[in-house]
This record gives sequence, structure tokens and C-alpha cells, in this order.
Amino acid sequence: MATIKLKIAELRKEKGVGQQDLANHLSVSFQAVSKWETGTTMPDITLLPCIAEYFHVTIDELLGLKPLPQQDYIPRNTDNHDTLNEKADNLYKNRKYFWNNDYLSFLINNVWHIDRPIDVIEFRCCDAYLGQQLLEIFPKGSTYTGVDNEYYTNKARLRFNNTDLDTYFIESDIYSYKTDKKYDIAICQAGLRHMNNPMEILKIMTASVKNGGLIVCVDVNRELEQDGLYFDTIDYEYLCTAFDFHKVWKKELECEGRDYAIGMRLPFYMQQLGLHDIDIRVNDRVMYVNPEMENYNGMIQDFIAINGLDKTFSPSEQEDTIEFLMNHGTDRAQAKNYMQKHETLVEYFRNTDKKKSFLKVQGLLITYGRK
Repeated sequence: MATIKLKIAELRKEKGVGQQDLANHLSVSFQAVSKWETGTTMPDITLLPCIAEYFHVTIDELLGLKPLPQQDYIPRNTDNHDTLNEKADNLYKNRKYFWNNDYLSFLINNVWHIDRPIDVIEFRCCDAYLGQQLLEIFPKGSTYTGVDNEYYTNKARLRFNNTDLDTYFIESDIYSYKTDKKYDIAICQAGLRHMNNPMEILKIMTASVKNGGLIVCVDVNRELEQDGLYFDTIDYEYLCTAFDFHKVWKKELECEGRDYAIGMRLPFYMQQLGLHDIDIRVNDRVMYVNPEMENYNGMIQDFIAINGLDKTFSPSEQEDTIEFLMNHGTDRAQAKNYMQKHETLVEYFRNTDKKKSFLKVQGLLITYGRK
């Protein structure tokens, strides 16, 4: 059953009327209106059409089952890394599960034919985990430059302490990044999915490389990502259908430009920018966990942290999340399904009576082209 959360107070304030004005229109006391707004009592069912008509909304919107049409969209602002910082540290633990080293080596040596020292720049480098992987494979003498905010460039510098690797870090918002230096490769990993204007970032990446230089974007299609999760004792159909993100993704694309299908669209964006030798591959890494693995407990804890499955939501957190999802296109019943799915997964990991086996298909698409 969907929870009822009357929107009379919000609608009344939006309309600019007092409790007494609404009470007079409905021929009830202002105390009755006050009790409706605090949730102490509910209006008589026969009054609902009159209240809805008064505010020019549907009864479902009045009851809080669907979002109010005039509500301002609440942006995520995910393309501003300064709004994340420590909040994203757990999420970014997933980067060590992105690549099989043999496949990354195959791309570098057999697909991109990197056989001499090169200069590479990574946009939204986070803690430069990928940079470390690249420099271990690139020919000796290669350099790595990471671009991100102060918080992450400081973390990235720590990664390369006590090494002789040639690294540089630039504190900059990606949209305003400018440089006279031209690089051999510009790369962005799992970054464009968070950007409100990915095409602009792709232009900046292209401008940063030499003629003939390589632009590489490693990113996802959210549909592939959402269906790529399997647990040994949870019904797979439930995992795939318990919450449909499409309304949220569509709303975010319309209102912010954040593109859930960026992994699919990138080769076409590169084509529009005039890049050549465009191709796309699928990363072969799957995060698979079973009790016989040497680092089983560590992988379990990483997965819990990455996906925020370490705790259940308090009632106030549940309501905040529901309101946020409704603001992003869902109705209340759908938002509560999301909460229930989260609780199901939290309980799965809390149950220590049985060892866990599960897998996560990262679904990273590797799109590249030359300037």
C-alpha cells in the first residue's frame, strides 16, 4: 500500500491562501484544515474532489501519490565534483573492479599500438587509480596528467608518493579547463555519465590532444548496468523489475542533460566532432564473488560500501528519498518499491548464516577515436 502524504500545506502556500480561506471554501473549520496538514486527521473522502479542484491538481497529486506538477526540479549537480568529495569515496572503490589487466594491456598494445613513451591526460581522474594502471603498462618514460578538483588531486598525489612515475595534477573544473599542451591520449573513465553536458567535455578532450591523438571514453549504458546484477538467492526477475529507473533517467536527461545512455551515444558524438577511426569495445571485467575466493570478505565489504548497503533508511530518510524520486518522475508507490528493494539487499548482506555468491556486470563500453 502506498503511504498517504497530503500536499494541502504545500498547495496552499503555493496558491498564497491561508487555512481559513480554504476552510471557508470547503465549509469546514480552519482547525480541521490544520489537522489535515499535520496528518492528525484526514479529510472526508467526499471533500477530496473539491480540494483537488480548488488547487487545480488531481486527487493522486493531492494525496501525495504522484508528484505535484508545479514542483521545481531538484538537480543532482553530479557534474560538480565539489558537491561529492567524501560522499563519493565509497562509490569510487568500484574502480579497482573495472579492469582485467590483461585486457587493458591488450587494448594498449594490440588495439591502440602504443609502442613508445606517450603523454596521457585523464579528465575527472578521481584518485588516479586508472592512471596508475596505465603507467604500469605504457612504455617507460610516459607521463600521466590528472584533472580534477583539489580534494581528488590531493588524493591522487598520495597514490604516487614514493614512486618515480612521471605524474602531474591540475586542479580545475573540467568545463573551464584550458591548456596549450597537447597530449597523445585524452581519457575519461565513468565520468561522462555524471556530466550535464557530455558533448562539451568531449570537445574539451578533443582539443587537448595532438592531431592523430586518441580520445578514449569508458562509460556505461545504465540499462545494461541495472540488469547486470545477480544474487544466488534473490529472484533475478525481481532485481530487474522491482524499480524502473527509466522515468528518473528521462527526467534527469530533460532537466539537467545527464545521459543514462551516454555509453551508447559516444561513438555518434565522436562522429559529429569529426573524429576518425572510431570504434567501440566492451570491457570484459565482471565482479564475481564467491566464498572460496581468497579476498572474499574484502570484496563483500567493498560491494556493500560501493552500493550503500551498509544500513537501512530511517523513516525521515525514507521520506526524503521518496520525495526526491517523486520529484524526478516517479509516483509514491514506485518510490516505495525502490526503498523495499534497498531493504531486501541490505537484509541479504546482514544475514550471516549463509555465505554469499553474486556477480556484477560492469557493462563498461570503451569508445575511442582519433583527432
